[in-house]
Amino acid sequence: MNCELCGKPIRGKGFRIMIMGAILTVCSECAKYGTPIYSQSKSRRRMGYVTPPPKTKSSRSRLMDEDVEIVEDYAERIRAAREALGWTKEILAERVKEKVSVIRRIESGAMIPPISLARKLESVLRIKLLEPTIHITPPKQSYKNFELTLGDIAEIKFKKRAKK
Repeated sequence: MNCELCGKPIRGKGFRIMIMGAILTVCSECAKYGTPIYSQSKSRRRMGYVTPPPKTKSSRSRLMDEDVEIVEDYAERIRAAREALGWTKEILAERVKEKVSVIRRIESGAMIPPISLARKLESVLRIKLLEPTIHITPPKQSYKNFELTLGDIAEIKFKKRAKK
């Protein structure tokens, strides 16, 4: 097993840490960059304190969400379609069962609508907001033994410690 932060081989079990909400298995050197995650003791599990597994989307809906993305000019399209129908933001919010503030933020471009809301807006306004995602895969022969780790992407900021 390799460290998910630096990519070095992990000797032994490795350390489970949390960095900005992500739980990673890392080597002893990278363990200092996050907060340690401890597993529940067996006695707590027997007493009924086991947390239920997180709810996940069905595989079909997850695949559907991953294969589309929102168009860049979504805000203008939504505003133009709403105005063409003669609707106010309140009427549109009522039709898609959302808050007026959400519609206002989407039309101003301050918020990108989730895929589920974009689908509702498409059906109510009869416009196209979703387009298929284009997947580009690198040639396999040049990246044969290359494994991308979080450490390759993330920039680690060190806190300055006061000298005592």
